[in-house]
Amino acid sequence: MKDKYVNNQADLEYYFEQYPNLLCIVGGDGLLKKINPAVQNLLGYSDEELFNSPIDDFIHPDDREVASHVRTAQVNSEHFAEYDNRLLTKDGKTVWLSWSSVFIERDQVFFSIAKDITSKKKEEEQSHIVSILNRLGEEQKARFSQEIAFINPEIHPEVPDFRWLGLNETLAVADQKWMEKFETLVRKHAGTANLNLRFLSAEMAMSERQVYRYIDRIVSMTPKKLITMVQMHMVWEMISKGKEHSPAALGRMAGFSSTSRFKKMFYNIYGIDVTALL
Repeated sequence: MKDKYVNNQADLEYYFEQYPNLLCIVGGDGLLKKINPAVQNLLGYSDEELFNSPIDDFIHPDDREVASHVRTAQVNSEHFAEYDNRLLTKDGKTVWLSWSSVFIERDQVFFSIAKDITSKKKEEEQSHIVSILNRLGEEQKARFSQEIAFINPEIHPEVPDFRWLGLNETLAVADQKWMEKFETLVRKHAGTANLNLRFLSAEMAMSERQVYRYIDRIVSMTPKKLITMVQMHMVWEMISKGKEHSPAALGRMAGFSSTSRFKKMFYNIYGIDVTALL
């Protein structure tokens, strides 16, 4: 009986290693305790990186709050959960995973199985975009097709691209990094009422005059115009992925307290009523 038990244990370990989908055991401290090779094959991190960093470090920033909520719910009452989220690979790409997770109360760990559904998500997004374009006239269709080409939903794009701002030339490395920092701050605080030059200059440890001059030199815009452009680009990203179906919700996300003012601004920039895209 003892030999049979040992053999069964060895078989389970072999099956764990051979399973094609991702298998993870995560401790209550948020650290990975055990994974199968599929995890490393997909994400590209070393064992040291995977086991010495909190699991949240590998989750897309926009999905970390949801993942934390799921774990809390499992610990408190719901032992089983199914959900989708995005992870970041070592080379900066984003992958979509569909998770099935159970909390093992005895050992205070989460046992999770994940399947790569990136291709499925891309197909869904493309289908949604096509449905939007089918509602537009030829002039609007050309304009939105161009906008779609510039959307990069990944948090760490391989090649930063600011052509959606109307820039025809590749930015110098220093200007590119500055713009990335500025855009990241606007995205992070897009829905707040105090998103203005004073706030952003303090966050970037620069004077208001310095920030104004940087923006004018790089994109020939005022700070207010650039903030609005980033906010509206975020709105288009949300629309193209079918994440929001309400102009009010989109307006709030972009920092507009008035839905009518948001709709007017969207029309001024894109030449179409935002409601027609939802």
